[in-house]
Amino acid sequence: MKTKTKIALLLTAAICAAHITLSAQKVKPVDYGGSITLMEVIDTRNTIVKVRVVGYGKKEAQAQEDAEVRAARMALYAGVDGIRPIFASEAQAEAKNGAFLNDFFESGRYKDYIGSVTPAGGLTKQKGLKVKRMPFDITVRIGAMERYFRTNGIKKLGY
Repeated sequence: MKTKTKIALLLTAAICAAHITLSAQKVKPVDYGGSITLMEVIDTRNTIVKVRVVGYGKKEAQAQEDAEVRAARMALYAGVDGIRPIFASEAQAEAKNGAFLNDFFESGRYKDYIGSVTPAGGLTKQKGLKVKRMPFDITVRIGAMERYFRTNGIKKLGY
């Protein structure tokens, strides 16, 4: 009986450790390089764009989630080809609103502002890395995301 309890505790600990590792990746993806390219401005008034993002993972689902997080982080901190980011400074945004931003990613709320996700190529092995890469065309509703932050009391966005 004690052996089964120990095994159950070890499995629970392993699952929790794996969840913590995956959660940390959501907030700040590992920098494997890659880029985000503006494909199309779908709606200038509401700032809806389609971007090509390379996601990384061992399987397609992991690569897609990584690409979605990268697209959301682009909207928040980097902008793309003439589209300004929501926050002027990543460091300041995380210093002032770290808990809110962490929850935004951890809860999956960022997915509310990701529209269509279409594979733009296959899953290919990345030389020298243990992960594969896959490009996706992702629609991001930047204007709606910005309104969400403003309505939740994050009004000073740095501009």
